[in-house]
This record gives sequence, C-alpha cells and structure tokens, in this order.
Amino acid sequence: MKNIEALRTLCNAIANTFYPDTATLEFALFNQGVEAQAEAAPKDHEIFRAAIGLVKGYVESSRSEGGISTAVMQDAVEKSLVHWCNFYGLDVADELSDFVRVIDDGSNMW
Repeated sequence: MKNIEALRTLCNAIANTFYPDTATLEFALFNQGVEAQAEAAPKDHEIFRAAIGLVKGYVESSRSEGGISTAVMQDAVEKSLVHWCNFYGLDVADELSDFVRVIDDGSNMW
C-alpha cells in the first residue's frame, strides 16, 4: 500500500463519508514531508497527522450537499479522532489540541 492510499483509507476510517481527491491527499502528504508514492508503514504518525488536518478542514469547510453534517456526525467524528489517536499510540492532548478536538459547524462559514 502506498502512502497516498493509506491516507485516503484513514480519512475514510475517521469520517466514513470523506473521500478526498488525489491532489488534496498529495498536498497534505507533501506538507507533512511524506512521499505520496512510497510504501506506507503501519501506524505512520505523519500520515495520521495529515489525516487529522484533512478531516478537520473538510468538516469546517463543508456544505450540506458535500460535507460532513455536523448536526448528525460532529460527536462521532470528534470521538473517532480521539479513538484513532489512541490507536496510533499518540497522546490525545499533544496531537489533538482543543482547536482540533472540538469541531465547529462549517455551515455558518458560507
């Protein structure tokens, strides 16, 4: 499995309605200093950190027709981020600042 595939799959595991496009995945990996086409390593912390940013950005910039409905999924996505942080063996307080742990409704941003 390539890093880009691992990131796409992890994003979908965190928020099951999220299917980021390839360019967005490549950009997120680039910003983390991860080669998109390199072989993925299990529980790669940098891939997880890229996924956090993508999921958070996707929720906060979402519209009802294309994003995560915060009315229905906000609690689930927040809990999912905490779950996956624990799965990766990372400290929740370090990885998920209050800004990331509490998802704001993106609907009011439009």
